[in-house]
Amino acid sequence: MSSLGRSLIVGFLFLISIATVGYFTIVTEGGPFQKAGFNLQVYFPDAEGIKIGNKVTIHGVPYGYVSKIRLVQIDEEGKILRDGMMGIGTKVELTLLLKNPVQLFENYQITIKNESLLSGRVVALDPGSKFPVDPKTKEYLLDEPAITKLEILPKSGKMVPIQGKVSQDPLVSLSELIAENRADIRKTVQNIATITAKINQGQGTLGKLINESDVHKSVNTTLGDAQVVLKEIREGLEDTREQAPVTSFIRSALSAF
Repeated sequence: MSSLGRSLIVGFLFLISIATVGYFTIVTEGGPFQKAGFNLQVYFPDAEGIKIGNKVTIHGVPYGYVSKIRLVQIDEEGKILRDGMMGIGTKVELTLLLKNPVQLFENYQITIKNESLLSGRVVALDPGSKFPVDPKTKEYLLDEPAITKLEILPKSGKMVPIQGKVSQDPLVSLSELIAENRADIRKTVQNIATITAKINQGQGTLGKLINESDVHKSVNTTLGDAQVVLKEIREGLEDTREQAPVTSFIRSALSAF
């Protein structure tokens, strides 16, 4: 095969690789050409660790992604104000692009959390159910009153704002704990370093035990003597136990007279 033919084959394989990477990064879920789905606006106190493209799951199953993030104003009653209006505070509005519409009930839960200790943040959505669920058996309590559905589509011009909560990132909590106790941690590390240095220098009982051979020999001798004493005590107890029937017989015979 000529060099030109090899170059064409290499170029063709390169174009196929670029097209494959482009498909999985642009056309698939989270890309700009993703097909339309069901938009759900959820309001959070903050959006810690969330960015556009983060995964949305329902009961752990991937079901969409975060398509938009923006700040909104709220009034004294906590209601969301229209764009351009000034309120007394702000919330974060996340627009979740879901594969299909989802019916929410009043016992729904939407949480920003970590999938695992070292993974990124996800929006975990639990739509709730028509009947409450037993926390132990996870079965529906059909004898309980039915739970109301939420009106999440603005059919009559009114809509119940969907509220979410944020769980603390465990790594952030760990870093905050370390920051708050930095002085104590530093002091503890210094103490450990001091103790280790003394042991290496042969100071103290443990240092002598580790570094001095005479101490090793003394400890071994003491342990050997202790084993001999224990062996003699055990043999004495066995002899006493063997002599016990004879002693009992003699005592009984003497008491008969």
